[in-house]
Amino acid sequence: MPSGFVHGMASEPQRDSLPRRFSPTAVVLIAANLLPLYGVLVLGWAVLPIMVLFWLENIVIGVLNILRILFASPADTASWAKKLLLVPFFTVHYGLFTAAHGLFVFVLFGGEPYKALVDGLWTIDAARRAITEFALWPGIGALAASHLFSFFWNYLGQREFQQARPEALMRTPYSRVIVLQVTIIFGGMLIQILHSPLWALLLLIGLKIGIDLRAHLKEHRRQQAAQNPAASP
Repeated sequence: MPSGFVHGMASEPQRDSLPRRFSPTAVVLIAANLLPLYGVLVLGWAVLPIMVLFWLENIVIGVLNILRILFASPADTASWAKKLLLVPFFTVHYGLFTAAHGLFVFVLFGGEPYKALVDGLWTIDAARRAITEFALWPGIGALAASHLFSFFWNYLGQREFQQARPEALMRTPYSRVIVLQVTIIFGGMLIQILHSPLWALLLLIGLKIGIDLRAHLKEHRRQQAAQNPAASP
């Protein structure tokens, strides 16, 4: 067999692995997650604005997951009946989950001014105050843009939606968000105890980026394996 042919076959897996290691969506995700560093280093953020920003990101993830479910497996007519049940269920269940997380954020880290704005699971007033007080719109926009870019580039552009299963997508945000938010909340409590030192805030942001990036790459590798089962090990 010609050596050039063998060489070409050997180099093929390397070319296939490049999108996984150097995913444009991963680069955008890292860049968006670096914005809180600006808040810490330049704007003097403590714990609360970082917590609120990452909590609001969970809402973006939930909204986009609804779109993922709706777009999933369009050729499977039977899946549309599932979607009619799954989308409302996910909206209510994930909505309550996110509201409870917001309650923890404002009660644990907001102090009395924010606690006064919380009414049960209703945290919209507290969120509105935090967004205004800490000028969080640019950070929210950047994180939302990174997830939107992933949705259009990977899910639609790479046609991941064709093999996606609505019932599997129901679980996806929880596995990512729970691990991430447990890390963030316990990290935030430690920072409060240590009176918000700069190094601890930077470490918290770094942990968030690492966990978020690992979950992002794992999710899309799983989607790629579903699309190309012959290429899977």
